[in-house]
Order: sequence, then structure tokens, then C-alpha cells
Amino acid sequence: MSNSTFRSNCGLATGLDIIGDKWSLLIVRDLMQGKKTFTEMRLSKEGVATNILADRLKNLSINHIISFYHAADNRKTKYYFLTEKGLELYTIQLEIMRWTYKYYPDQVSDHTEFLEQLSQNTTQKIFKKYTKNYQDEKDAHFNKMNPDG
Repeated sequence: MSNSTFRSNCGLATGLDIIGDKWSLLIVRDLMQGKKTFTEMRLSKEGVATNILADRLKNLSINHIISFYHAADNRKTKYYFLTEKGLELYTIQLEIMRWTYKYYPDQVSDHTEFLEQLSQNTTQKIFKKYTKNYQDEKDAHFNKMNPDG
């Protein structure tokens, strides 16, 4: 996004212009949980429409939050991954989850054990653990799909 497309110079407003829509953080969540392809993300339980998913993937890519590589055996297949910038959004997701678990515990049925752990540990501690695992899995997948580098 160019500076002219942002609503203002407010840090919160600018951040929301980039990731504050209904789908972007869910795409980041899906990537963090191991989904890699358009189809895998399209099949998420929230049911994003294909045109919206394509638009959000494009926007996240333009803003260097995600990137992708093509499968070595099929150039049409893209494998998406979070960049370092994108990985840092995990802490925002953790804080939203912590807030939701605190004020809407009956709504949160998925990952209850994880949310209980989150309420007892620091976001930074969990961030380090999960982002290292994510990076290791991403690198292993890339090497598997592109054995010649």
C-alpha cells in the first residue's frame, strides 16, 4: 500500500488498513497452523470466498507479510509462508485470543488447553516457541518440494 491509501498517519489506523479486515489475521493463523496452499486456506472452517482469499493473499504479499514459492513439479501450485514481518503478527493473535478467552470463554471451544496455557505464560515465550517450529517446518517443506534449492 502506498501512503496515499492509508486513512491517516495514526499507527493503529495504518495497521488496521493492512491487517484489520475480517480475513487477513485468519489467513495468518492458517499459515501458522501449517496450511500452505490456496485450497487448504479456502477450506478453513470460516468459509472465505475464493475472490476474497485471492485479494487478501495479494494484499498480504504486497505488504511483505507473506510470500510464496512455486512447487518444483507444478509451477501453478504456490506454497505460501509467513515472512519475518508476518510471524510477528502472531503476538497480536495471541493477545486477541487471550482477551477472547477472558471475556467470552463459552465461545472458545477450540484449543482450550492452549488458551489456558496462554493465560499462564507470556506471549513472548509462546511466540518464540511457535515461530521457531514454524520456521523449521517451512524450511523442511521448501527443501522437500525443491530438492535442488
